[in-house]
Amino acid sequence: MRISTTTIFQNGGGRISDLQVALNRTQQQIAAGRRILSPSDDPIGSARALVISQSDAVNDQYATNRKNAINTLSVAENTLGNVTDVLHNVKTLMVSAGNGVLSDQERSYIANELQGNLDQLLGLANSTDGTEAYLFSGFSSTVAPYTKTQGGASYNGDQGVRSIQVDTSRQIPISESGNAIFGNIRTSTNQFNVVPNPSNTGTATTAVAINVPTTANLTGNNYEVAFDSTGLNFSVKNTTTGNTVVPSTAYTNPTTVTVDGMDITVANGAGPSAAPGPNDKYTVQPGNQNIFETLTDVINALRTSATTSQGKLELNWRLNQANSNVDKSLSNVLTARTNFGTSLKELDELNSAGDSLGLIYKQELSDIQDLDYAKAITELNQNQVVLQAAQQSFVKATSLSLFSYMN
Repeated sequence: MRISTTTIFQNGGGRISDLQVALNRTQQQIAAGRRILSPSDDPIGSARALVISQSDAVNDQYATNRKNAINTLSVAENTLGNVTDVLHNVKTLMVSAGNGVLSDQERSYIANELQGNLDQLLGLANSTDGTEAYLFSGFSSTVAPYTKTQGGASYNGDQGVRSIQVDTSRQIPISESGNAIFGNIRTSTNQFNVVPNPSNTGTATTAVAINVPTTANLTGNNYEVAFDSTGLNFSVKNTTTGNTVVPSTAYTNPTTVTVDGMDITVANGAGPSAAPGPNDKYTVQPGNQNIFETLTDVINALRTSATTSQGKLELNWRLNQANSNVDKSLSNVLTARTNFGTSLKELDELNSAGDSLGLIYKQELSDIQDLDYAKAITELNQNQVVLQAAQQSFVKATSLSLFSYMN
């Protein structure tokens, strides 16, 4: 078979070019430290590496989410720790205020200190997570949860609980509604809590219900139904604002007055003292209070003169009621702290599992993509030898011509 000179040149040049490409590819692999430089190098391996890389990226994002959740929960838990300290101090002050030998002035000093605790508590309730997001506003994280009012504080947030995805199938709550922590102090199973003054001599009863047509007028404030010294007339005072909302009204059995969205009904009780007694009083409160309203009530009580036996009896009654409310508020705070602590513990465990999973992903990627340097260097040396041999043989082959013989 006759092989032309053109064929020799074409085949030789093509083979040398292929060897140079192979040598260059091996050099690129060594420089990159990767066995797969393009999907065509290993289609199956490339597809598998893509899936693993995506899973690893998602796992890294979960780790970032867990870090953010831990930061937020840690701030929230620390804030509630401070709230717990404030409430314990409040309880101590209220116990001190119940000392019967204290004067009105000395009780006013305690009231001033309680006012400082109230302001501190309000500041803690409006804490942020360090990124200007309020901790206890529910979903309304850009709105300060509480606004100070004359009767304590009003809640501006919602009942939502913000969560963050921390694992494939797990969302962790990173906030709590302010109402769940600082509110939800049930003073009654009914819509309103009506309590007779402990110094009352009559057994008349007072019942309160929402007046549906005027529901929009509800204030959430505290009221007092008080009879005069004859027991024949009564008035209603908004003790939160200090305004008399129902002037002296003659009592008949029963009598109903409508004020601020409420129907207040006074009726005779049972027994020989069924009618209201002189100076009898009844306190009307919302059936659900927040801690700010409780503290405001006890502060107002401590600033009211209590030099008579009746005044001291009423003061002790209010202190006992406030103490019970503070206990309920403490229970709410401790429940929220427990939930936050449980979430932090779970996040630690998820971090450990996520770290282990990340190592597995990276090991699998290494097995698929990383270069075997010993094998690659051996292949590089081999390609260099083959290329040199091919080049030399090509030179020899192209020298076998009639013109070379003639020379």
